[in-house]
Amino acid sequence: VLDDEGRIIAVFVGTPEDPGWPDVIAEVVAVLTEAREAALASEAVSASDEHHRRGDFLPFAVGLSHGGGQSRPGILLHSKRLRPIVQRIMKNKSVRRVCGFQSSSFFNFAPKVAGDYIKNLKPIFERDPTLQHNFSNSIFPTVTFNCGPRTATFEHLDFNNRPDGFCAITCGGQFNHRLGAHLYLKQLRLVVEFPSGATALIPSGTVDHGNTPLQAGETRCGITQYAAGALFRWSGYGFKNGKQLLRERGGAERKAAFDGAPGERARAGLERFSKVAELAADRASVIATL
Repeated sequence: VLDDEGRIIAVFVGTPEDPGWPDVIAEVVAVLTEAREAALASEAVSASDEHHRRGDFLPFAVGLSHGGGQSRPGILLHSKRLRPIVQRIMKNKSVRRVCGFQSSSFFNFAPKVAGDYIKNLKPIFERDPTLQHNFSNSIFPTVTFNCGPRTATFEHLDFNNRPDGFCAITCGGQFNHRLGAHLYLKQLRLVVEFPSGATALIPSGTVDHGNTPLQAGETRCGITQYAAGALFRWSGYGFKNGKQLLRERGGAERKAAFDGAPGERARAGLERFSKVAELAADRASVIATL
């Protein structure tokens, strides 16, 4: 999906050209389904956890978090009962493969954006050894496993996510993608069929999005990777939040320099979205700096 100046602002990646991909997705669905059942059976979660502002399904978020009152970035915590269940998901080879495909797709279609993620996030992990990256094959710092059983999100905006970034979404399950579970992007006026095993990259912090309902008796799970915008401010402010920076001598000036004039950061963010004709050059340019 291109904007009026030819920038790539959303991508419906589809599936890898691999005949074994359906088996990968089937294993992911099985792992997420088992995780949901185990979490409910062990009372690591309650039935009420399946009802929230994004929909009626059970989500497990894992990885690096910042914002919402946190004084510094930290790893999302889970209860003693939930921790081993989440760890089993994280160790699954098919889950890791999906997350790696999402990340490589991100770099392939938005190399300048992905390069900026690496530039800002890598120092955060290097500075604090207590922060562990989710996957060695993924740029994204955070993942949510939407464990179903009927994952279809309500219309929402992920306002904590980086607005000029991408969220990677992969779905799987037993459903007719022609009759339901479409992915829609409200401001772009797009409604797109989203079959099991497919991946999409969307600016989830900028565009309201959601899914159309499933049909009766259908099941659907999903994996989503993303990054909180506050992580990039933390890195840009010199490993401190805005309030901490403003308490320092010269902090207001340094904060203003990073934030830029009104509209300036938005324009800079737009320029990081690649144009189709420039993708190869953008990839080479970013790789040369890594």
